[in-house]
Amino acid sequence: KRYKFHGKTAYKSAYASLLEAAVEDSGIDFDLITWAPVSRKRRRQRGYDQTLLIAKELAVYFGKPCVCTLKKTRNNPAQSSLEDKKQRSTNVAGVYACVSIQKVRNKRILLLDDIVTTGSTFSECARVLMAAGASEIYAAAVATTQN
Repeated sequence: KRYKFHGKTAYKSAYASLLEAAVEDSGIDFDLITWAPVSRKRRRQRGYDQTLLIAKELAVYFGKPCVCTLKKTRNNPAQSSLEDKKQRSTNVAGVYACVSIQKVRNKRILLLDDIVTTGSTFSECARVLMAAGASEIYAAAVATTQN
C-alpha cells in the first residue's frame, strides 16, 4: 500500500528483483514486457503508474524492451473497491485497448500487474493483446491477495 498509494516509489527495485527471480525460475521466453496501466486520472492523482515503474526495472534486468501496448479507455472504479470476482470482471470488461497492433503482433509478451486478486485485470488485458495478434501472454504480479 505504501508503494501503490503513498509514493514510496523506491520500492520498485525490490519488487522488480522479486519478479525477475520468479520469471527466471519459470523458464519462459518473451519478446517484450508490458503492464496493466492505470487510467490517466489515477496517474495524475498518484504522480506515477506503479506497475510501469516495475516494468521498466524488469526490462533492464532482462535486456528486453518495455513497451506500452495497452491504454485504459475509461476511468473505472478501483478493483480494490469491489467485493467479488463477478464485480471485478464486469468492472474491467472493455476498459483496455491495444495502442498498436504492430507492437504486439506475433510477440510473446510478459504482462505485469502489481497485485492480482481474481485475475480479472490480467484476463481482460490478455484478451485485448491476443485479439491484437500477440502469440503468447505470460502474466506476472508482485503480490496476490485472497478475496
